[in-house]
Amino acid sequence: MRRVVVLVLCWASLLSVALLPSVAPAAVADPVRTTVTVRLAPPVITYDEASGRSDATGLVAQARPARDGVRLIFQERVGSAWHTLATVASDPQGRAYLPLTITSVAARSFRVLAARQGRYRAATSRAAALAVHAPTTCADKQVVDPQATPEARCLAARLDRWRTARLMGVGQQLNVSTADYLAPLRALSRPVPVVGFDLEELAMAGRYEFPFQDAVVADLLRLASEGAVLTASWHATNPHTGGGSFDRRWRTMSALLDDTTRQAQAFWADYDTKLALLARLQSGDGGLYPPTAVVFRPFHEINGTWFWWSQPSTSVFKQLWSRLQTRAALAGVHNVLWGFSANASTFTRSPSPWLPAQVDLGGLDSYDPEPGAYPRDAHLASYHRADRLDLTGFKDISPDVPRMALTEVGPHGSRDGAWDPATITAAVRRLGIVPAWAMLWFDDPDPDDRLAGSKQIGSLRGGAAWLRGCFTGLCLVR
Repeated sequence: MRRVVVLVLCWASLLSVALLPSVAPAAVADPVRTTVTVRLAPPVITYDEASGRSDATGLVAQARPARDGVRLIFQERVGSAWHTLATVASDPQGRAYLPLTITSVAARSFRVLAARQGRYRAATSRAAALAVHAPTTCADKQVVDPQATPEARCLAARLDRWRTARLMGVGQQLNVSTADYLAPLRALSRPVPVVGFDLEELAMAGRYEFPFQDAVVADLLRLASEGAVLTASWHATNPHTGGGSFDRRWRTMSALLDDTTRQAQAFWADYDTKLALLARLQSGDGGLYPPTAVVFRPFHEINGTWFWWSQPSTSVFKQLWSRLQTRAALAGVHNVLWGFSANASTFTRSPSPWLPAQVDLGGLDSYDPEPGAYPRDAHLASYHRADRLDLTGFKDISPDVPRMALTEVGPHGSRDGAWDPATITAAVRRLGIVPAWAMLWFDDPDPDDRLAGSKQIGSLRGGAAWLRGCFTGLCLVR
């Protein structure tokens, strides 16, 4: 009898357990839908089979919901099958990047898989296509110089591809008149796609007791061969006084149109020496390196008030611009894209009246004054409250030029480097524009100059994070 009671109790106990509701793990009970996208930055590039050089590109994946550590599997389609290239863990924003190696002119297709992790479901992106073109496809790219080199035409095509892909390049200016001119680049964790220099400073590097101009030219050509876009400003010497570009004791630019004046003779002789430097880049320094093109922006900030060339008559300026181009052609210099870069017109005149007819790229220089930069200007004091970037004048120029860039941007008078370059992308997105690049200057250490201070990417507190967020140095801005 006892056995019967025990058996009945056991069966009752088992039955009650079976009837209890089961408790599933959270990953099963509450699955989260995941999406993943992939894009190429940029999706169209040029590859030169003869030299093995190509534009840099890579895959940028984005998982949503955004979270750290998502296992993102990058795959390439080969024939009818997908082959895994790499598995990369996402950053806290759910993003991951994979650089691509280009070895041939061929179309390629990629996708990304997000592996199932806990309650997050697996997901697969749509395929993204990469188009790889030979340099000959740049031949029909229209630029100002009808005799432009293939490198100049391909440079224009490359900048246009960035814009089409809604990408803005990160740029860093170098002070090539100092022996440690590469320091701003060494301070960064990854390369930048745009490198700037000044022709006057490059000339200075050849006039020292121990000159290093040849080393600078070699490094610029090396950077270009590794994928950097080169852009050159020219802080020209005052042709009357012999002083620097900020020497405004003589400003009669019309004299430069009269070849009989000593100012014209001095200016054009000086210009010829700068053309010789551009020619070294055109030839790859006599064949030592692959030839390269340069975006050249003479007479920058023409609408400002601080250079000896500031605010001439528009007629005189446009005649001078035309003569610059004619003289370059006569010298056999055809590796130039001609850049007109004005100052943001918030505190100066609108740049549009000076815009020449023959321009490959328009640009805007804009600096954000930090506390103490303009202590006597009450109007500018309002700018000190938060980081900002005024782009007034950008849309005055952009309708009349093939492409635009932020040719100089950053803080003025930053003593602590607190200015955040993310201000640049925020301003660009707010305005709804796609500049080819945004160029930050190098640090100015002069303690007596109120506009000096931290300016280069590596010296700004948010600089490293901003560059990391742009992966290839190309920021998605729209």
